Amino acid sequence: MHLILSIFNIKIKLNMKRYSLLFFLFLTGILSAQQSPALMTINGKPVSADEFESMYTKNLDLVQDPAQKDIDNYLELFTRYKLELEDAYQKKYDTMPQLNMELKSYRRDLAKKYLSDNDIIDKLVKEAYERMQNDVHVAHILIQVAADAAPQDTLRAYNKIMSVYKKAVAGEDFGKLAQQYSQDPSAKDNKGDLDYINVFHTVYPFETAAYNTPVGKVSEPFRTRFGYHIVKVLDKRPAKGKIEVAHIVTMNNKKDEAGDAKTRIFDIYKKLQDKQDTFENLARKFSDDKNSARRGGKLRTFGIRSMIPVFEKVAFALKQPGDISRPFQTRYGWHIVKLLKKYPVPNFKQAKTELRHRVMRDERSKMGKEKLMKRIEKQFSIEMKGSLDVINRHITKDFFKNKWVIPTDQSVNDPLFVINNDKVVTYKDFYMYLFRRQSHNTATYKDKNYIIKRFFERFKKDKLYEYYNNHLEDIYPDFANTMKEYKNGLMLFRIKSDMIWDKSLKDTLGLQKFYETHKTEYKLPKRYHILMFQTNSKKTAKRIARDLHKGKSKKEIIKKYKDKNILHKEKDYVAEDAFVKNYDLTDGKPHVYKDGKQYLVLYLKKIKPEKNPDLKDIKGKVTNDYQNYLEEQWLKELKQKYPVKLNETVWQQLRSKYKK
Repeated sequence: MHLILSIFNIKIKLNMKRYSLLFFLFLTGILSAQQSPALMTINGKPVSADEFESMYTKNLDLVQDPAQKDIDNYLELFTRYKLELEDAYQKKYDTMPQLNMELKSYRRDLAKKYLSDNDIIDKLVKEAYERMQNDVHVAHILIQVAADAAPQDTLRAYNKIMSVYKKAVAGEDFGKLAQQYSQDPSAKDNKGDLDYINVFHTVYPFETAAYNTPVGKVSEPFRTRFGYHIVKVLDKRPAKGKIEVAHIVTMNNKKDEAGDAKTRIFDIYKKLQDKQDTFENLARKFSDDKNSARRGGKLRTFGIRSMIPVFEKVAFALKQPGDISRPFQTRYGWHIVKLLKKYPVPNFKQAKTELRHRVMRDERSKMGKEKLMKRIEKQFSIEMKGSLDVINRHITKDFFKNKWVIPTDQSVNDPLFVINNDKVVTYKDFYMYLFRRQSHNTATYKDKNYIIKRFFERFKKDKLYEYYNNHLEDIYPDFANTMKEYKNGLMLFRIKSDMIWDKSLKDTLGLQKFYETHKTEYKLPKRYHILMFQTNSKKTAKRIARDLHKGKSKKEIIKKYKDKNILHKEKDYVAEDAFVKNYDLTDGKPHVYKDGKQYLVLYLKKIKPEKNPDLKDIKGKVTNDYQNYLEEQWLKELKQKYPVKLNETVWQQLRSKYKK
């Protein structure tokens, strides 16, 4: 151990200029991990007790099932995880190009919180929360200009927006100005009116102008990536927050035997008014939105600008939980909406995490990057090895005609500067940077040295930022650990796809053989095919029952009683279902039963005997079972291929710590 410490001490001294104190702490963490005793060996490779304990305790408080908290059970899961991971490494899954591309993509996302200044981000999060408190009704006028437009085009757009701005502040009608001048395609119809917005609904400069401009006033011109804008604030109100609603929707269908969508929705609405059935039951039975119907019509929670305007307006107009709207139409069909719950703007503690996540994804996060750059410039030194004079000699007038080519002499590979005594940046690197930034403006050639110097300062910052980004694993141990976990997860996903999931889909012969071996486990029970009608009239129910007994079809009955506000459903039920358990339907006759304030007509049309289904009819379930079988077979192979040796002494010490 003393030898290991000596080696690391030497390396630390040699690289003290190169790495920060954080990296030193990272190395210290490695030493600590090396000192942890081995809990087991897999294929002769030690697995530390610390790794097991860290993974076991990581989410222990979130686990509800006591069996999953049991450390003995977890040892089996952990061993399986390590065996599958060992197989992935042995089969070189870590070298797969597609996996490494995905890993790079994940790294980019994970790195975002390390690539900005947290103090600035914290301020932006608080600002976003303050803006969350109010919705702002805005109208705007846009004069388009590209973000990288030539100076003359930018000036032309700016002069035009200034002209419109002067007309607006002089009192001319903003809506008419928007129709006349705005280059937002929607302005011709909406007169520039964007309705109410809240934080993150627009780009950051637009949002800032909206929240900083008083009601009735027009903002000064400002620029976004779309061009120049002016904003007029029409109103500000306390934020609506979010709401949770349920809905019933009917959609027109050519095969619909029950009439058009409007007729059906008003039939359902009448039942609600007369309190003949609950909203939830009617949604489950008759709503054409299958996803929400199974939840009694319940939709996800939403705020303003999340639904189509008509739906949003009706939903937010409901006052108290339990209130139900009149039927109304959208482009999807006819709806009835019930208010379930209102969610006011949450307190800062509740909103902070989500706000931070959204700030980091938003363009406003650039402000945090700018502050971080100042810290990076202090942390990592740049030592000049070359000269801008050399570069200026190679920049000809062709650069300002977009015809310049990168020099080819030997000196292009010479170092231009060195970052942190480590990363060499050559003249060629900068020439390539310049090559992508040529212009079509020869008039600026006279300012060549100034322009190249400005490009060089940006280039240095870009290279410093790139260097910092590339060394996040060295600087931040938690970043390195998370990347390792994600890489292992990707490898396991890939190998399980190959060994289990994809194999089960491609191996049709294996799937068929598995089904034949286990066929009796998939036998379908006896099923009762029942036609149901619901009405609020006992008399009508008895008449429907008589008609069914006489052989009238469902279509004929629906047509005959279309003015009686009846509802219907036809489906299979098993013996355990309430309609089969609670009612005697086996005599083949229609029966009338009272169900609360409603009357049900139940007609058993057919009894389907138990049978062994064809594989194609239950392929999903059989495939799932086949996958479980393949995984168990694979695990048996792994245990033979990669011997597992548990250190009983270490295990018992660890087990006694958590076993209750």
